[in-house]
Amino acid sequence: MEYFEVLDERVREQFRLDTNCSRECEETYAVCINESKNVEGSRRVEGLSDFFKAIIYKDYAYIMADKQILEWTREKYQKYKMEWFCKFENLRALDKKLFEYNHRIFDTHIYYLPDPDATEFEFDLEGITDEDNSLEVILMDESAINKLVKSEGFDRNSFIHALPGSKTQPDVIAAALKFNGKIVAIAGASKDSEDFRQIGVDVLPDFQGAGLGVYLVTMLKNQIIENGQIPYYGTSESHSISRLLAVRSGFVPAWCEVFSKEI
Repeated sequence: MEYFEVLDERVREQFRLDTNCSRECEETYAVCINESKNVEGSRRVEGLSDFFKAIIYKDYAYIMADKQILEWTREKYQKYKMEWFCKFENLRALDKKLFEYNHRIFDTHIYYLPDPDATEFEFDLEGITDEDNSLEVILMDESAINKLVKSEGFDRNSFIHALPGSKTQPDVIAAALKFNGKIVAIAGASKDSEDFRQIGVDVLPDFQGAGLGVYLVTMLKNQIIENGQIPYYGTSESHSISRLLAVRSGFVPAWCEVFSKEI
């Protein structure tokens, strides 16, 4: 499929934008370290800083650092084994250096990309549906999402991962599942850049465990691919349930990121 043949280069192009990295730098170095800069087209997370950012993808690393710590970053990481970047020993040293400049590590995340060899996961609705109950799936664009979140009785806090409402990463597409007319699960995706759509999902507690999240995330992933964009899914290293959902939805672990934030 042509989509997957060019996916790697499209992802790398985004990472170059995210870290002020030129193609020439990438072709010369496996560890690309550049001065922090807000480049047009880059992904920017509301509330986080450009002081330091690291993206570890396959056998490459894309790092940008503020000029105050650029020399230190190059000395420390130019020949570093980047597959071990997230070892606590290294993160402790990095956090200590950031703290000297009124910053700290905000988080580390694992991110997933679509798996071209994924098989569809079968989910079980037994105990949820019967002849007296019904499920309805709704696909929503940005306009429909905005209408939903402003509607009376809708509790956005119950779907904060699916529809976070970020100013820098607007919610642009979502799939919602209604049970007897009530929304019980939503998978939503934000526009993080021109190409990248980050998926989040929430399922109300009484409806968890039946695969509804997998069903909606899979549907949304496939729709985003059909639209010609890149769906991706992020979660914490310790969130095993979320990681399993990603794999069952047809994603594969692809890269990790380290973010910084001003104190």
